[in-house]
Parts: sequence; C-alpha cells; structure tokens
Amino acid sequence: MIGQIISHYKILEKLGEGGMGVVFKAHDTELDRAVALKFLPHHITVNEAEQARFLQEARAAAVLNHPNICTVYAIEKADDQQFIAMEYVEGKTLRQLIPIQKTQIAIDYAIQIGEALQEAHSKGIVHRDVKADNIMVNSKNQIKVMDFGLAKLKGSLKLTKTSSTVGTLAYMAPEQIQGGEVDARSDIFSFGVVLYEMLTGHMPFRGEHEAAVMYSIVNEEPESLQAYLPDAPSELLHVLSRALEKDPEVRYQTVHDMVIDLRRLKKETTRVVRPSQGAVETAAIPSQRLRGRSKKKLAMALGSTIGGIGAIIAVLLLSGGPELNPEMKFRVLQLPFRNVSYAGMSGDGNWIAFPAADDRGKFDVYMMNIAQGQPRRITHDSCYNIHDVSLSPDGSTILYSRRRSSPADPMQIVSASSLGGTGRVVADTAYNQSWMPDGKRFGYLHTDVLGSARSILQWVNCNPDGSDRKIEITDTVGQRSGIRVSFRYSPDGKSIAWTKNFPQGHSEIMIRDIASGTDRQLTHDGKFADDPLWSETGHIFYSSNKGGNINLWMIAEGGGESIQVTRGGGPDSPLGMTSDGKRFMYSEVQDIGQVKIASLRDGGVRQLTVDEWQRGMASISRSGRYVAFPAQERDAISTERNIYVMDRDGGNIRKLTDDLMDKLYPTWSADEKWITYSARPGNEPNDSLRVFLIQVDNPGQPKLIGRGVWTPWYSEKEFVIWSYSGTYTRSIDQPEAVRFAEDSVMAIPVLKGKYVVALDWHRGRAGWFITTSATYSASGIANAKRLTRGVSFAAFPPGTNDMYFVPLGSRELHRISLPDGNDKVVKQPPGLGTFFSISTVTEEIAYTDVHRKMRFVLVENLFN
Repeated sequence: MIGQIISHYKILEKLGEGGMGVVFKAHDTELDRAVALKFLPHHITVNEAEQARFLQEARAAAVLNHPNICTVYAIEKADDQQFIAMEYVEGKTLRQLIPIQKTQIAIDYAIQIGEALQEAHSKGIVHRDVKADNIMVNSKNQIKVMDFGLAKLKGSLKLTKTSSTVGTLAYMAPEQIQGGEVDARSDIFSFGVVLYEMLTGHMPFRGEHEAAVMYSIVNEEPESLQAYLPDAPSELLHVLSRALEKDPEVRYQTVHDMVIDLRRLKKETTRVVRPSQGAVETAAIPSQRLRGRSKKKLAMALGSTIGGIGAIIAVLLLSGGPELNPEMKFRVLQLPFRNVSYAGMSGDGNWIAFPAADDRGKFDVYMMNIAQGQPRRITHDSCYNIHDVSLSPDGSTILYSRRRSSPADPMQIVSASSLGGTGRVVADTAYNQSWMPDGKRFGYLHTDVLGSARSILQWVNCNPDGSDRKIEITDTVGQRSGIRVSFRYSPDGKSIAWTKNFPQGHSEIMIRDIASGTDRQLTHDGKFADDPLWSETGHIFYSSNKGGNINLWMIAEGGGESIQVTRGGGPDSPLGMTSDGKRFMYSEVQDIGQVKIASLRDGGVRQLTVDEWQRGMASISRSGRYVAFPAQERDAISTERNIYVMDRDGGNIRKLTDDLMDKLYPTWSADEKWITYSARPGNEPNDSLRVFLIQVDNPGQPKLIGRGVWTPWYSEKEFVIWSYSGTYTRSIDQPEAVRFAEDSVMAIPVLKGKYVVALDWHRGRAGWFITTSATYSASGIANAKRLTRGVSFAAFPPGTNDMYFVPLGSRELHRISLPDGNDKVVKQPPGLGTFFSISTVTEEIAYTDVHRKMRFVLVENLFN
C-alpha cells in the first residue's frame, strides 16, 4: 500500500501490525498533516463481529479528548476498506524505553498514564489492554495512550476475541484471567504492572509458559521492588502494593486515587511545595484547594439572600427533655464594625469575643460585655484574616484561628489573655478550635493535603499551650467546595459531636465515644449538617438545610426526630449556650459579591450589580463593552453557579449556562466571541475541574475541551489551559491540547508569542518570570528574568505589553511593562481582591467586591 492514495491520504510507510489492525503513516493532503491510518489486517476475515470490534475501537477513542490520549480524527471508508484516521505520534513506545533509568521520570510518565485512564473511565470506557506496547512517549516527552481496540463501553455489545483471552496475558488482572467481571479496577492492576516494569525492567509476574504466568498472577506476590531499587521510597511501595492487590475490592477503587498518591510522591521526591490556598476565589492562584479553611468559612463560603431574624418557634415537647419556650426573646447585638466573623461566648453568657476588621481591612479580636456593649480591642495582630474565636469556660483565655499576612499563609491557632497582651501560637496548620468543658484542654482540626483532591482531617486534643497532642478522630475527605468540618465536646467531655462528609455531597452529624473510639451516626437527613453545639439538656443544636434555608435544628443526643428551631432566611450557625440554657447565641451570615468597574485613570468606581447574590471573578472583555461573571442564585450552600454576561453599564444581563455545575474563572477571547470557564459537579474533588468553551452570541451547549483550572487567552483563537498536571496550549481550531509546561510551572505566551511569562511554584523561587520563546523552548525558565516574588494572580490584556497583578496579601494594583519588567503601582480600587480583569481600551479594571454580612443574635430564655 506504500505510495497509494486512499481517499485524501497518501500512504507513506507501515508503522506496525497487531491482532486487531495494521497501521500506516500517511499524509492528509487536505489538511497538510501527518496522520496514522489503521486498517483491519488482510489475514483477518472481515466478518460482522470483526467489523463491530473495529468500529467499537473507533467510537471508544473518538469520545476521548485528552492530551495523553491519541486523538481520533475520523472513521472513513474508501475502496471497501474501512479505516480510522488518528493522530500520528512521533516517538517511541514505552516498551522501547524500559527500564526508565530515573525514578522521577517513571513517576511522571505514570501520572500521565493515570490521567489518560482517568479520562477514559470517566466516560465509561475500560481499556482492558493497558501495556507498555500500547503507550507512546512523543518527542516532547508526553505520554500518549493508544489502542482502545479492546475497550468495553458501558451499554455496548459484549464482544469476544476468537481463540484467546482479551488483553495481554502478563498484564492481566486476576479477575480477567479467571473470567470474572472486568471494570476500571482491572485497568488499575495492569497500570500497576506497567509501573513496576518501568521501574525495574522486569515483569512482576513471570513463568516459563502461559499457565505458569497465569498461576503467578492469581496466586503469587510480585518480587519486592526493593530487590531492584533498594532506596525506593515507602510511598512508592505503597502505590504498587495497592495497585497490584489480587482482590479488586482491596485494590485502588479509582485510578483517580492512584494518581493522587503518585502526585504526592512526585512532590515529595522533587521537594516541590505549592503554597496552601484559601477559600473559594480568595486563593493566590485559581486552584480551589481547601487547605486550612476554618469550619465556618468552609460551611458558609457561598452566600444567598438573607432575611431578618424572623425566627418562628414551634412549641414542641421533646421526649424526656425540656420544652422550647414560645416567649423566648431575640436580640441582635449592635456592633460598630462592617466586617466581623464568628464569635465565642463565655460560659456565663455575659461576654463575647469576636474578630473584626478595621478600616484598612485588618483583623483583630475584640471583647464585649453583652449588657454594656462598647467592644474593647484585645489583640494587635492586624491579621489578613481571623476566622473565629473561642472563649475558655472561665472567660480568662481566648483562642483564635488566623492567617497572618495573606490568603496563602497557613492557618494558626493563637492563645491570648482575654485581658489583652501578646498572643502565642499554639498550633500550626490548625483551625476550628473548641474548648473541653473543664477548660483544661482544647481540640482543633489539622489538615494534611494528599494531592489536589483528597485531605486527611485530624481532630487533635492538646493542653492550652499546645503540648501533649493526641489524635482523636481521623477522616479522609475529597476536597471540594462547600465541604463542612466542625466538632464540639459533650458536657461531660466523654464524647464528640462532629461533621462527616459523604462522597455524594451531603454531611451528617456523628457521635464519637472517646474511650472506645467508636462512632454512631446521629442524623440521617442526606442534607447539609454542620456546627453541632452540645447543650447540658442532652440535645445537640446544629445547622441544616433539611427544611429549605439553613436554619437551626435540635436533636436528642440519643437520636430520633430533629426539631426546627429557627425559620428565618439564614444561614444560621450556633455559636454558644450557657449551661442553664437561658442564653443562646447564633450567627446569621451572608457572603455577597458585587461586580464593579474602576477607572485606571482617575480611580472612579461604578457598581454594576445591586442584589445580594454571591458572585465570582468578574471578567471584562477586551473592548470594555461586556462583563462576564459566575453567580450563585439559589441557597447558601449550593455549589451551583452559572455564567452571566452583562453590558458595561450593568444592563442587558443574560445567562449563558444553565446546569448544576460549579463554574469559575470566565475569560474572554480577544475578539469577544468566546468565553472559556472551568466547572465541575459540586460533589466532585478539586482536580476534577473541566474547561468549557461557549459562544457568547449563540451559547447553545458548552463544548468540553479538557481538564483544567484557568484559561488565559493570548490571541483571538488561542489560549492556555493551566491544570494540576501542567500547562497546555489550545485553540478553537486545534483538536488537542499541547503540553507547554510542567505541573510546577504555569506558562503563557505574550508579546505575539515572542516571549513567555511563567509562574514558578517552587519554594524559594516562587514568582513570575519572563524569557524569550526560543530560550524557553531550550531551557524552560531556568535562566528567565524575575518579574515578581511570591505567588500571585496576574492578568495579561491581549494586544498590550503589560502585566497586572496584586501582590499576595496586598490590595495594591501593579503594572509591569514587558519585557523590561518595570513595576509601577497604579490606582487602588476600593474592595479590590485577588482576581480581576483589565480592558486597556477603556483603561478600566473589573472585579468582584466580596464582603460578608454577619450579625450575632442573642436568644434569652430558650427553654421553659
């Protein structure tokens, strides 16, 4: 066939031949590109079953769009020959490169393989033939998983291969060999075999003949990795051990979890440390991680319309307990601050301690006698943020969680005298502190991040000075927006009420018996549940949306039906109660985001929105005519946000999307015809963010273009996709993304592609850099010129030579001219946060001013 022209393809050379096809390199004469064409081999009888298998391969691969999966262009037929036109990958198979000499390179390859399988599994596709021969490494050191010819689609015909078992024997999972059900976990076993082979050059299961290999896979353990790599890190041994488990139920249940562990391993072996991130859209860069967020920040990160107190109490008799008092009195505590956060109340109910921000936006802790008013400042930290305060039972000591200077700072718990004075840090990377009833110890939450999608939460108990730490509860959770984490001790100090998050997206209140370490589930609502507060009456008050709005509910500590306590607009959160139940305090909170445009010439500010929705990053189009933003219009804990566009005067608001996903970071193409944004279902982890493309004038169905977090455009059709696995370039017309930078660097072409600016995450080197495109191609940013220090968001308006950024922990807007790097402070709009966009045509900046409305409500005579 060499030299023949079939359809519009000229056959150039034969690339290979396998059981299910022969592959040729060809030239696409219409699009002037190299392609690979796969035909059924002539020695296979072309019957209906083989045709079905051939088409199944094509359809399986055609639905996949991922930089680590070989792209299928078309399924065509010419001269009675059916073939698949696919991406031509110039490089070598993994088989040709094994063994991989450097462990770090093998881990990087494994991460890319895992991401490819993760994409396939998310579409219901099981590869069923993962092996070194089906994995290519191209000239850019990028993995391409090939040959989905054995893939089994959900709902497709069950096809069998004549006279042999589907898959390649040495890579098969035990259940494949035994004829059992094959699912994604079978691919994970094969993936583990590939990883073992990459690292050692040997197969983990061997034998002199097929039967011996089959016996080894089903019954024997592989030879220890340490026999070949004596210094192999323990985490690598763990990954391989779990991937190669015989029992699918004990194996990794998703390749996603395996990739998380591989990323963590890569970070440890390269000592690449990303900064911790803050709450939704307050992080240093758009990553959506949840490290170090306080319980209240986590629970109430998204706001909704709030009403007055409007608390309507039903007179209900609790079995074996007190009766709620229909004559209870409500009073909103008057505070002379616009921005406050979660308060603590003394045991006698006479004092509260709370964080508040001054006119500069800096937080300190204030004490106030409830009867007298007149708050008194007792700390002088001037922090970036203080989330909540806890008063010791005797009122002598306060504990508060803070971020010292910026949203990237780790959370710390500080202890100070309620009379004032210098505080002392008693716990790092800690938050959500809670005193034990006797005041002799306190508990707090500590988070260990396991990659970008999973965390281990530890409830730790210690002395007031932070010593003698004991872990009481450990819980692994997927990282996603809206997650809840909180706990309180029982009045006798023997039990803990705590919030457990479930993968489906809801949370429930659990009771932990400290002595035995056992848990029982208290609530069974399948809704939002958080902030348990234990009363001396044997009841637990908690926040829940089981009645619609987030109100307060009460349930007996032994279980049973819960009773609604408040019925206002919410969200309500219990803060404290006296031992006699005569005083009870809760908060009403709402986060509001108003879209604003400020002039860079005279500093004038126009507010474009007036309602009380929570909005995300505002993005102004190049000409300044339009502004896009994500908005949440339902309830305070909903993770549903949609993309809206409005004119520059705030009028003509239209909704571009309408689905249940959580959407972030809309960005405009230079010609204002397209918007890209990232989105995910609310109950999925953070690194599941997908990038979508939507047409502004004719939205229709948004187009999924891959996984990623942020998509800055650098021309009318081209943009960058930054993801947890690296940076990729993409265009509207380009069928696939091309890797542009590794996962520790975010790189963007600027100045008509002549230069590259890059954000380096490495500790000690973090900041923005610039270099020529030629130098970047040769050596990355090793010799690049530094523009800024530290991690920060930056905007690069198309058609300009400028970069705009706000230094971490600051509210000053800076402009850097490129490529010389001259830095100049420009106007500082009021309420400017981390994220913004620039129109150099109108010389304006668009941003969302997010502020929190909170008030404390005192309830007196709660019970009869």
